[in-house]
Amino acid sequence: MKRSPLIFAAVNCCLYLRHFRVVMLSALRIGYLPNIANPQTYAERMLWRKIVDRNPKFITFNDKLAAKAYVREHWPEVTLPRTLWEGRAAAEIPEELLRGDVMVKANHGCGYNYPVRSGTLDKPALDKLTQKWMQRVYGRKYGQWEYDQIKPRLFVEEAIGDAAKDLLEFNIRASNGKAVLGSVMGRCKLDDQWYFYLDPAGNPMAGTLDSDDKPFISLPPGFNALEPYLQAVQLAEKMSVNLDYARFDFMWNGRQLYGGEITVYPASGVEDLKNASCTKVTLNGWNLLCSHFLTGRQTGWKKVYAAALRRQWESRQGAS
Repeated sequence: MKRSPLIFAAVNCCLYLRHFRVVMLSALRIGYLPNIANPQTYAERMLWRKIVDRNPKFITFNDKLAAKAYVREHWPEVTLPRTLWEGRAAAEIPEELLRGDVMVKANHGCGYNYPVRSGTLDKPALDKLTQKWMQRVYGRKYGQWEYDQIKPRLFVEEAIGDAAKDLLEFNIRASNGKAVLGSVMGRCKLDDQWYFYLDPAGNPMAGTLDSDDKPFISLPPGFNALEPYLQAVQLAEKMSVNLDYARFDFMWNGRQLYGGEITVYPASGVEDLKNASCTKVTLNGWNLLCSHFLTGRQTGWKKVYAAALRRQWESRQGAS
């Protein structure tokens, strides 16, 4: 144990030099120099996962089409929105698909979504937007290396609801078979978007405050989505086995629960959580001992470093 601080200091120096740009950009965002080698804060763990814990599953999870195929293979009980078409250019999308309610998406980035409602769309704008998507490699700025490995594809997905009317989003954070924290979001990405946090049993996180020290909005009157929320928690726990941490997203349209994305870098992984209560339960629930790096076989300096970090976390687990 006495050697560990020296090992961590040496590894930090090496990682700072090798990943200088990403480390400095992250430090500017969070306001302090991150301890990557022995990560304590949420942002430090996210940066550690990007630089050290290069789990090949993250490539699959960040590829929206590959993630859907992975979920179908491993958890067939999860209902997914149907993929109606995939290709390279929006001009190739069959006209009949754009006459109803669908989502045009790209598989290789965040926010690459274009809703079509009742066949209403601006085709030139869609063509221009999707061309921009296809030319961009998402995530390089903050070290999201997986996106470099993804072959860009456009796809059309059935619309399962409308955020302005009936669609709710559940986000379940889980670690190795155990849900850590949940949240529910309504009117997603609209001006009056609302959200609140729940524990895994569906109880509101009473007393939590946002970054402006204002109470989070309370449960909306008549909220009756507890049953699908608990279903999402159960599914997320199954899906998180042998994974140290991820956010599992689900959608509820009032009739059916649908699986969404598996998010390994929420908000690109460059910010600390702003809520004290949520930070505490997330950090306590996120177990690095289940990570790809610490469960895999390492050689050379990585073997020495992995042993030191494993001892640190085993000591921490024993003290809790």
